[in-house]
Amino acid sequence: MFFLVLLVSIFNVVYSLQCTNNCSMLYSINQPFSLSSNCNYISTNQCSVKLVFWYERGNYVVTFPGDLLNEHSIGDNRQFIMIETAMNTFFSYDINHVCKDKDDCARFFAEKKILEMTQRIFNISNIYFDLKRILYQESILSEDLVCFDTNDAVRQCSISDTIGSCQILDDLIKHKIHRRLCQRSTQQSASVNIYDSGSFAMMTVKCNRMLCNGPLTIEAVKKVLNRYNITDIHGRLPGNSSHMSLMYYLFILTLFLSFQFE
Repeated sequence: MFFLVLLVSIFNVVYSLQCTNNCSMLYSINQPFSLSSNCNYISTNQCSVKLVFWYERGNYVVTFPGDLLNEHSIGDNRQFIMIETAMNTFFSYDINHVCKDKDDCARFFAEKKILEMTQRIFNISNIYFDLKRILYQESILSEDLVCFDTNDAVRQCSISDTIGSCQILDDLIKHKIHRRLCQRSTQQSASVNIYDSGSFAMMTVKCNRMLCNGPLTIEAVKKVLNRYNITDIHGRLPGNSSHMSLMYYLFILTLFLSFQFE
């Protein structure tokens, strides 16, 4: 019982860390990261950093938001990619990291991750071409577009003066389609978005081909992303497919010891 009380008390310890705070910097993709002299430090219980890589533009942004990125899990690592292939094409890769293992741990993470991400070479034009071939049809009349809904029924998507696109949400952990629908907006979109936090991962695909929001489209997109080393074959982003937080391990250890010493 003593060990149980001791381990539970660990969860409530508040660490005072020195973290880079309230600072944002823009770099060329070929430019190594160096901390700006304009950055300051704050005493807090966790450090955080947000990295955004714009591969088509050839630059990346580093932001230390301090307490603005409020997370409760230790070593949290959330990644988000967006690839738009229709009109204003772009490819962005966001990484949000929170840590509390040592002073300025977010800056050390950023230095290592930036080196890794800037060395990844993506053939942007080929990625756009292969995804666009699956997702986008320029000649289709917007008012003719039909999509599947969640109940597998076929629905008219576009309405007068409003552009529509078929959308499908795929749960990358449970390996099943989460939702299918029609989304209306003011501009055309054929895109792939992936959010991956380790314990939660979802791929969202938008397309304007007839009945394109089906499982065959998801599988085709996953094959393209894996071919260009953006994801694994299941659509997961590197580093998150087997993620388990330190908090989870401590919880399991607590339960184990509680049974051992009862």
